[in-house]
Amino acid sequence: MKKRFLLVVALAVGCGGLVWYGLWHMGSPRRAGLAVLEQLDFSLRSGAAAACLDQIVLPAALATRTPAEQAEFITKALRDEISPEGIALLQRDGRFGSLTNLFPAEAQSWAAQAGVKTEDCVAFRLDRTHGPRAEVVLVRLPETPPSGDHPPLATRHAPLSLLRIVRVNNVCP
Repeated sequence: MKKRFLLVVALAVGCGGLVWYGLWHMGSPRRAGLAVLEQLDFSLRSGAAAACLDQIVLPAALATRTPAEQAEFITKALRDEISPEGIALLQRDGRFGSLTNLFPAEAQSWAAQAGVKTEDCVAFRLDRTHGPRAEVVLVRLPETPPSGDHPPLATRHAPLSLLRIVRVNNVCP
């Protein structure tokens, strides 16, 4: 009887562990997206403007500018759009999923502005009762480098196959 009880307990613990691992594994893209967002926030707050260029997908309109001009523009544009408190709020209350599911009306235009495919994008969305909606769009870069001798500036220094930020809006309390 005691052996049977121990066997049932061991099976229950094993099944619980498998369920926990499955849920943890399924949450991996969400955690990775939040980590990229935290890295961008840190880069903006520490004055590491060049690092910001490695964490985002630059809009096509910035492609002809110098790296210094790009970094200055990105820093000014995003400085007030993100904060540690906003990231914590997004982590706690925000929804995560495919870009087309969370932002069906805007998905095509946002992806086109960044020159990426909507099916390669994921997003965070936080609808607030008081205050503006928080929006974050990320894209997974391809496994292989772009064709040509020189990859785009936004991918030149970063490892391939990482999430990059396409859009950040109102990720602050």
